[in-house]
Amino acid sequence: MKTPTKAALAGAVLLSPLALVLGLVVLFVAAVANGAAGHEEETRAAAGEPGPSAAAPAGVSGIGPVVLDAYVRAAAAMTTLRPKCKGMRWSVVAGIGRVESNHAAGRDVAANGAVTPRIYGVRLNGSGAGGNTSVHSDTDHGALDGDTVYDRAVGPMQFIPSTWRGPSGQDGNGDGAKDPHNIYDAAQATAVYLCGTGPSDLGDDAQLRKAVLRYNQSGAYADEVLGHVHAYDRLGTAGSGVGTVQISGTGRGPDALRRAAVHLGVPYSWGGGTPSGPSTGFCDGTNGYLNGRCSASVTVGFDCSSLVQNAYWPSLQLPRVASAQYSATSQRSVPRDSLQPGDLLFWSHGGTGGIYHVALYAGDGNVLHAPRTGKTVEVVPLATAMPERDYYGATRP
Repeated sequence: MKTPTKAALAGAVLLSPLALVLGLVVLFVAAVANGAAGHEEETRAAAGEPGPSAAAPAGVSGIGPVVLDAYVRAAAAMTTLRPKCKGMRWSVVAGIGRVESNHAAGRDVAANGAVTPRIYGVRLNGSGAGGNTSVHSDTDHGALDGDTVYDRAVGPMQFIPSTWRGPSGQDGNGDGAKDPHNIYDAAQATAVYLCGTGPSDLGDDAQLRKAVLRYNQSGAYADEVLGHVHAYDRLGTAGSGVGTVQISGTGRGPDALRRAAVHLGVPYSWGGGTPSGPSTGFCDGTNGYLNGRCSASVTVGFDCSSLVQNAYWPSLQLPRVASAQYSATSQRSVPRDSLQPGDLLFWSHGGTGGIYHVALYAGDGNVLHAPRTGKTVEVVPLATAMPERDYYGATRP
């Protein structure tokens, strides 16, 4: 960390090689195993490359619903708090959150935004630990960082106490308190800090980069943040095919649908995905597995059946492949006019056998599924999800 305005990373998760260089991280390594192939047949299509949008998808893989809501609200608040700031959007705040704390990964985030346990960075005592060479003596009497000798970066967006207690601290959830350990407050503070007080257009990459460099004076840091911003922009663009879903009610089906909706916009990866989440492996008949791992590694993703398996896990431990999932569900032959959110829909060759695809019913005649290579997890009308002639039937887990 080079200046008191650095919102330095606290240390609970491994965020990137950059964070290691910046030295404000304690490593947390999460390994994701690769799933066996579950989509027996696929077709290939070119993926679109939509541009930035202020609209966020219903869910984003790796970002909890409260955290995503905080990012969206923080960006929207800038029209009032920083009217001279243009181009602020949820993806910009998310780009910072991804690098600083991996969206508060490994923490509980309450509905009001409180993050527990709290996230603290290393002591800024100039010891060199993690690359820390600047001394920042205590400025908050330990109120925010629990340290009465030196300051530490605090919260999911990693503000130094002196920066937070200046004009940056915000009350994003309207509870009358400004708490850097609350994602609503911290996200709004991040948006305010990036916007600054003068005219700006964060839709322009050059101006966005300049704003990020104010947050952390490192070119490598700015490169990483902008990379995440661009990736999130592609997920949140209207007309991208990702779609949205409104989920009401409780129970096994709606709850599974909510878990699946978190992954809207995640790329399809044949053979990818596990009960725990998306994987980085991509395996096919040519590459296959090597020593239990995929021998070709590309983007994070799910295939159709691993997405369904993940949605119901662990309350219902469905098998890995679509055909086995059909056999494993207790209530079969659910009529099309009686479908409920979370029901499983299947397609087979000619609608008579050889099941090759599974999707979750999302309500209002739509399905949520991972369709094929080149596409992402999306919400589309049931009638167009797969060839109508191949519709096999529905089950209720």
